[in-house]
Amino acid sequence: MTAVTDVEWLDPLVVPERNRELERYVKQEAGLVPPHTRFFGACPWIMRADIDFDVGCAHIGPLASLIYLIVSRDNSCRFCYGGSRLFMRMAGMSEMQIERLEQDVETARLEPRVHLALDFARRVSRSNPPPGSVERKELCEAGYSEAAIRELALFAGITIFHNRFATLLALPPQFAERVASSWWGGLLRFRFKTLLRRLGSQPEPEAPSVDSDVGPYAGLTRTLAGLPHARLVRRTLDEAWASPHLRPRTKALIFAVIARGLGSTSAEAEACRLLAAEGMATDAIAESLANLGSPALDAVESLILPYVRETIWYQPASVQRRGRVLGEQLGHAALLETVGVAALANMVCRIALAIDEA
Repeated sequence: MTAVTDVEWLDPLVVPERNRELERYVKQEAGLVPPHTRFFGACPWIMRADIDFDVGCAHIGPLASLIYLIVSRDNSCRFCYGGSRLFMRMAGMSEMQIERLEQDVETARLEPRVHLALDFARRVSRSNPPPGSVERKELCEAGYSEAAIRELALFAGITIFHNRFATLLALPPQFAERVASSWWGGLLRFRFKTLLRRLGSQPEPEAPSVDSDVGPYAGLTRTLAGLPHARLVRRTLDEAWASPHLRPRTKALIFAVIARGLGSTSAEAEACRLLAAEGMATDAIAESLANLGSPALDAVESLILPYVRETIWYQPASVQRRGRVLGEQLGHAALLETVGVAALANMVCRIALAIDEA
């Protein structure tokens, strides 16, 4: 067993809730309904994003599965790490091959250009410091196109989104952990062939479509336009903002707090623009970001802002305990929405740091 499987992990913070419309969507798209679907019945946009993002990459190909494995391990996300190993088993790799691959990453036995790409993805995830012009130049010199570099940052961000909501909600990892290390993990590829086909596809780059890209963080999604996942990021942002469990102002505050914590000036500027459009005064925005509190905040925002600041870097069990307390104060649906928006903000702000700044 690897160190990630020994990370302290609490019981799930949310209770199962059936949403038959969501289940039909998931089954149509993936060919099966994963057990964790039931945790998102009250906030279906998170699960739709989870499924929608499971499509192939146009420029980085097989690197994507390795990025998902390594970034999930770096983030100590037992749920995603176990799921990544399970999908590798379903794709035909043995447990020994997966372990050897992880060892090759740590001992620099992979080819140099692969290590450059993995290092870039890990820097996107850690953002301490984030990758900058030096790292992008190294990737260009190693033969990666500008589109491939954007896709590296985007896919690392998608992995962060998965890691965040899975860890913050303490989704149960035990099934994937057991099956991934068992002899019959590889046999599941016959059961999950639709999902494997989605993950293994390598779609053509899409033609950029910017005429309808006017929602929150449209500047970033326009920069990503043409990548297969870009339209999915756009749709997820729009669905997150339309979801009813938190005010749009509260969602913009979550983005602003995470952008400030990461040092993403472009992401913070967009969050402040959204807050101003919601009628929040400039001095109230500044006070809220500086102190994670202000008389201008409502009761829900006063509870949420200190918590979402902790979602940038954390120990899983510690942030899960904090989330359990928050859930008791906010209620089930509002906690789900808070976690989903915080996960999305961690994704967007880190991508912005990697491709727009430094």
